[in-house]
Amino acid sequence: MKKILAVAAALLLCQGALMAQKPKAVAEKDVKVNYVKDFQRQVKDATNVAWFQVDSLTFKVTYLDEEKSRQAMVFSNKGSETHYYVDKEYYPAAIKDTVNHLFPKYSIDDVWVRKVRGKMTYQACVVKKGGFLWWKKVKDYKMLNWEVDGKYINAE
Repeated sequence: MKKILAVAAALLLCQGALMAQKPKAVAEKDVKVNYVKDFQRQVKDATNVAWFQVDSLTFKVTYLDEEKSRQAMVFSNKGSETHYYVDKEYYPAAIKDTVNHLFPKYSIDDVWVRKVRGKMTYQACVVKKGGFLWWKKVKDYKMLNWEVDGKYINAE
């Protein structure tokens, strides 16, 4: 019985640690006013707007643009960046090949074009899952970066 309780407690702690790393959904009123105004100035016809707090100084907003394409913006004291999400069927071959070769136990979770200060790069979130049959949980994730021409840069 003690072993079962110890295992259950360990699982809860691990789950809590994983949940702490995810951005927390927040109401627009809880976001810095200048971030909200900057978003509204740059994006006019956004729908399905959702704000997330990444850390104490960083906020992310996800939305659909007028063409119903999924996008995001990240605001921090360092500036802002825009993410243009890529549909799964359009993932560049260079990204798929790099993940399969350098990170064989990981799978691609999401890919986006990242625009920061006018410079564009690809960024992908790759995840390693573990668990039983139908019960799979994310054990680890990495953020990978590529130049627009497909040259692999690094992992964060």
